[in-house]
Amino acid sequence: MSKQKIYWLLAIVSILFAYFLGMLLDVMDVDTAQYALISRDMLKTGNYLQVLERGHDYLDKPPLLFWVTSFFYAIFGVSQFVYRIAPFLSTLIGVYATYRLTTLYYGKQAGNIAGLMLGACQAYFLTNHDVRTDTMLTNAIAYSLWQLAAFTEKKDFRFLFGAFVGMGIAMLAKGPIGIMVPVLAFATHFILRREFKQFFRWEWLLGAVIVLLVLSPMMYGLYYQFDAQPEKITNGVKGESGLYFYFWKQSFGRLTGENVWKDDSDSFFFVHTFLWSFLPWQFLFLGGYIKGVYTIFKQKLFLSKTQEGLTLGGFTLPFIAMSMSHFKLPHYIYVVFPLAAMLTAGYVVFLIENVDKYKKLFRWHLGLQIFTQIILVLLVSVLVFWSFAIQNFSLLLIGLLVLMISFGLFFVRLDIFSKLLLPSALTIAGVNILLNSQIYPALFPYQSGKAVAEFAKKNNILPQQIYTFVNGSDGAYHSHTLDFYSPATTAGKKDDINDFEKVYQKQKVFFIYTDSLGKKDLEKKYPNIKQYQRFNRYHITQLTPEFLNPNTRKSTFYPIYLMKF
Repeated sequence: MSKQKIYWLLAIVSILFAYFLGMLLDVMDVDTAQYALISRDMLKTGNYLQVLERGHDYLDKPPLLFWVTSFFYAIFGVSQFVYRIAPFLSTLIGVYATYRLTTLYYGKQAGNIAGLMLGACQAYFLTNHDVRTDTMLTNAIAYSLWQLAAFTEKKDFRFLFGAFVGMGIAMLAKGPIGIMVPVLAFATHFILRREFKQFFRWEWLLGAVIVLLVLSPMMYGLYYQFDAQPEKITNGVKGESGLYFYFWKQSFGRLTGENVWKDDSDSFFFVHTFLWSFLPWQFLFLGGYIKGVYTIFKQKLFLSKTQEGLTLGGFTLPFIAMSMSHFKLPHYIYVVFPLAAMLTAGYVVFLIENVDKYKKLFRWHLGLQIFTQIILVLLVSVLVFWSFAIQNFSLLLIGLLVLMISFGLFFVRLDIFSKLLLPSALTIAGVNILLNSQIYPALFPYQSGKAVAEFAKKNNILPQQIYTFVNGSDGAYHSHTLDFYSPATTAGKKDDINDFEKVYQKQKVFFIYTDSLGKKDLEKKYPNIKQYQRFNRYHITQLTPEFLNPNTRKSTFYPIYLMKF
């Protein structure tokens, strides 16, 4: 084996090792812990058609993540690692599908590059430990794109079946966005290639039937749980239709304003989100995107039969639609990453094949990749050696060794393909080895839910003795990690302070998880209540300079109390 292949093998092993370390991390509040907990409850009740949270109707995300997670819980037991198995397996499928999709249009070398870029971008490291429904959604979309492309190019009905099963799975993961990305991608593809007959193929009707069959268990569950019981009040709405919520309100309602979720993010939120989450390939993507737009206008909006238009349409149109939404979170944009990887890979192959013609452009990209590496290493160094104490010395050495090798490759003779990509791949792997072994473990003690759960175990406090009383204005809420890391679900949240008088009639001793405002209200109402333990809480998914600075960190904490009644 050549030295160059050894370096590439090292990069792949380092990337997988970073993924493995991420799977060992604690689950995070709010969403990840909530989904892990719903999956545990689903396993206990055996009720798979109706999704419940703490025994109450849950109407937000589709059930795929809960179904597959409870399946793996049943086999391997409930743990944070097991919760992440199915999403990680979907990632392997998504990376492979992106490789096959890109190979179909740009060749095997581009396919290898696309698979590398998708599997080794910052977003994919994050979404495989902070697991939400978007992980399986994105990978199911990648699979359906590959299968649909193979069907349109090869006319094999096996690929038609795979494409629409993939779309159905994507919709089971998060909703209509699972079919919108492939539809927008291939609609653009057909228009730019002037293949208008493709829109009228009878096979699409068969595909729609396949999607409905895949969705039918969920649709039956939604109808039985909500539509058939119009007297129910769900999310504050009486007679909320589960089917209407799923097919329209949850997704499209964010564009129309019908969905109550809103935030103050601007229309360019996903621009800067994409640039950091597609690290370290963001500059290469920008080059590929500009080239793609230029090619289309140069050819007067016409592509040949050997060119593809699905990457630009499949990336741009969903990007614009999501940017118009009234509610945005960073992980929403991950759905276009397989297409971004494909577009970038095609551009990189173009650069490599025409390096003599575009020597100056190649050098610019090489310089930008080196610049990105340096910035990443400086940032992670500040976090590791200044912001937090070292958590695991052995893993620290491994991460530093990977980073040293990534910069050492500048002094090794490599082909231009490896010179452009290999150091960046090793750098992002090394950075995430350090993040997952040093930084995140240092953050989790400030996630009060698990800290309270572990304290309760040590002090023989039963989960059914713990209630929550918070109003949220002091930075607290009912903690899903408290439930997940407890042997069983806790007694739950009380909104009315007078309810604790009724609790006292049944339980002479119990405990209340509360914030500082709740503590004041409880002490005023019940003079005999005692503070049992104090914890420091911080929302670790929203890091600020004040929190990262060891000298000002204490000023950012929200106190959480465990009160003894």
